[in-house]
Amino acid sequence: MSETVDLLLVSLGTTRGLRLSDARFAEMARSAGASVAVAGTHIGLTDRLRRGYPVNDIVEAIAVRRALGQALRRHRPRALVLSSTTAALLVDMTAFPSAVWLDSPARLNRPGPRNSILHLIERRQLARARVLLVLSEQALPELPAGHAPAVVIPSPIEQGATVPGHARERLVVAYTPDPKARDLELVCRAWDEAGAAGARLIVTGIEPERALAFLRRRGLELPPGAELAGMLDADRFRDLLGRALVFFSAARWEDFGITPLEALDRGAVLVAAPGGGPFPALAIARELDPRLVASDRSPAAVARSLRAALALGDGELAAYRAAAAARLVPFRRPAIVARLRDEVLPVLLGR
Repeated sequence: MSETVDLLLVSLGTTRGLRLSDARFAEMARSAGASVAVAGTHIGLTDRLRRGYPVNDIVEAIAVRRALGQALRRHRPRALVLSSTTAALLVDMTAFPSAVWLDSPARLNRPGPRNSILHLIERRQLARARVLLVLSEQALPELPAGHAPAVVIPSPIEQGATVPGHARERLVVAYTPDPKARDLELVCRAWDEAGAAGARLIVTGIEPERALAFLRRRGLELPPGAELAGMLDADRFRDLLGRALVFFSAARWEDFGITPLEALDRGAVLVAAPGGGPFPALAIARELDPRLVASDRSPAAVARSLRAALALGDGELAAYRAAAAARLVPFRRPAIVARLRDEVLPVLLGR
């Protein structure tokens, strides 16, 4: 016998980050007063077909449609939430009131003529949805023409116990799980250029052997004062952010980027190289102190921003952290739950 629920969240779940984000969404929707079931996606044997875009999206979209069919044998939802634009590509958006929760549209992060079929399908599906749930304000202008009404629903900051204003070590933390996309080369070149005596750079999110091999292929060694911390569990990583003076992002592209927001929440100063994508932390960093966002992606420009951050006085740090705390309110659970309750559930459920 099938179970009646308010929302069926269809999770693409191809990465651990997506699975965690979807679990957080389900918890917040329940806090907003909705009953929620989650349908996970299993790619199965067709995974071997994934070799690049747009084929990857089509393979994943077929798996989502299959997972949705199986879930509808167990649940009778009043509305659907499709997590990612890929999850929505092949779903009948007229069968249920539907929302799409996305970081950025395929027309932005899957550019080019070879992805034109994705752009066409996406434009149709985002127009047929009842409401779009977009992770950041920066993604709103990038939605295709004719899209459904949109509400900003970010993934929430996971708050820690760290008091943002407590004494800090002269630590700079970088997170480079993908050394190319997060530009480990620029991290190391800028750090070497900065010549930050008495400070340490701790690189996380990547196994030391992989990081060193990546640098060797580019004719580099780990610069003086830098350490490779490897893969840290969530608690140890958040503790490190709570001790660090600076979080350093050299990402070439961010569709959202929760880690820099959590670093700000824990009292670290955000230094960033300019990058593409609807990257809310980059916009916030520019608002808080434009000196700390490099003018370009050269090591010299990024090094200037690193030196400026390490030279901030106690009064400047206190003002920075107070402004950051105010700017992060929309990314905290209470604000997101209120928006789901007041702006999303009435549209999906007719309340």
